[in-house]
Amino acid sequence: MGSLKPPAPAALFMAVLYAPKFSDQEIIALVQKNFGDVWLRSKAFSFDFSDYYREEMGPSLRKVFFVLDVLIDPAWLPEWKLKSIALEKNYSLAGKRQINFDPGYLELPKLVLATTKNFAHRIYLGRGIYADVQLYMKDGKFQSNPWTYPDYKHPEHLAFFVQARQNYFERLKASHGL
Repeated sequence: MGSLKPPAPAALFMAVLYAPKFSDQEIIALVQKNFGDVWLRSKAFSFDFSDYYREEMGPSLRKVFFVLDVLIDPAWLPEWKLKSIALEKNYSLAGKRQINFDPGYLELPKLVLATTKNFAHRIYLGRGIYADVQLYMKDGKFQSNPWTYPDYKHPEHLAFFVQARQNYFERLKASHGL
């Protein structure tokens, strides 16, 4: 029989897609103000992996990944997504988003995103929010799933996630004796 135990705290992760009217520095400041201090961030990059957001947000979008300086209970992921949805609405123009916040969490075995869209591979968490495992660890490397977004499996971004995981592991060892 298995024994119940709480999960290790996870690193809060945030992917931010934004219209060109925002500078990279404005996005960093916005994330810090609303989600906490930034522990690690990727280089901002041109989001040319998909046209999915083009009609709503326009062309020349940029994106950046953040790991925030807070460890969270993974069960709170829906709350982080609901907060991000409210923030997106605050920055919308004529009902169209100018910023898209995608919160998630990083654990040693995986990177999980929160989403409002249900698909066969997503697990319902409550309050209209689903969990989506984008990357998982196998043989010492992050692996993608058939549904993993193209920007998450780009080699430069995979290297960022590996670095974030290593930093997270060191932090867990220091604070939780792992």
